[in-house]
Amino acid sequence: MSDPTLADGDSATYRPDTPWRPAGALLVALVVSLAPILVGIAGVFVERAGLLGVDGEVIPQGGASLASPFLLAQMIIGQLLSLAILWGAAGWRGARAQTLRLATPPTPWLTAVGLGLLLIVLIGPVEILLYRLAGLELFTDGRWLLDGLRSPYWWGVAIAAVILAPLWEELTFRGFLLSALAKTALGFWPAAVLSSLLWTLLHWGYSWPGLVSVFLAGIGLSWIMKRTGSMRAVVVAHAVINAFSLSIVSLFAP
Repeated sequence: MSDPTLADGDSATYRPDTPWRPAGALLVALVVSLAPILVGIAGVFVERAGLLGVDGEVIPQGGASLASPFLLAQMIIGQLLSLAILWGAAGWRGARAQTLRLATPPTPWLTAVGLGLLLIVLIGPVEILLYRLAGLELFTDGRWLLDGLRSPYWWGVAIAAVILAPLWEELTFRGFLLSALAKTALGFWPAAVLSSLLWTLLHWGYSWPGLVSVFLAGIGLSWIMKRTGSMRAVVVAHAVINAFSLSIVSLFAP
């Protein structure tokens, strides 16, 4: 008997397989997304209590800066907590590999990098146009990274943005959540739009061109997932996009 998943060509590589229902998956994704915020709140209490030697020399006046090792550590701990929560939830009923798309044969590394570069080429000109239409400079939404990138702790910013962010965000939104939504009557693309919208909300505080760019990236990463079925492909592509963005901000932001 022929496999029905082979009926539509490239989409045969993607078949949602998870024991999670949409409501439960949405709740887990919410908890995972809130974990870094909870770590940040805990950090405020640590700062105010005067613990760990945190003081004005460590946290600059005028707000958060990733040049502060304390705030950078908060970011990384929050990401690790998100990843741990998701990893634990995905293991329910022993279906972690299927739910997170880890069981699919991985896409070759160079192919995954090439797909990330393709998204940069496709989305980059649209992003530039949107910022110009809004009358905003191109670095508006990346400037919060600048202090950290030009500090001795630039490597920590790189780990957070190029390794940890792609891991927990893709495992959550293009793995765990998308699988649960796509297996319903919604089908793949409506599920991809919904999961990309929710992922975009993680970046709330960006300008509207920045939010649109994030959403377009989410759709592009969803396309990669549909075409390859490989978690490696979307994580590496996301990492390539973030590495490119960090390089542009570090080298050219005034």
